[in-house]
Amino acid sequence: MKDLQTYLDDALKYVKLESAPVLPIIEDYDIHAELRELIATTRNSLDVTQNQLAEKSGVSQSNISKIESGNYHPSIATIKKIADALGKRLIIDFIDRDDLE
Repeated sequence: MKDLQTYLDDALKYVKLESAPVLPIIEDYDIHAELRELIATTRNSLDVTQNQLAEKSGVSQSNISKIESGNYHPSIATIKKIADALGKRLIIDFIDRDDLE
């Protein structure tokens, strides 16, 4: 066993390890907070009540309230119903974070 360890020690002397590239620290964000703000802001700017939005979207008023208060995370299908009822189109895209600064 000592011979194997000696062999490994000698072999590792010639191994050069390169450090991995340093990845940038990505600041976390709350997509649910952004979404609920977008829904509430759009609804209010169009002067639409939660009840009116519920009737047009088929999403219950209580769920709309829960979404806007952060107590419910809706599916994409639910978000699309809300967008459609507000006369908007739901677009999901990946953009570089640098473009946001």
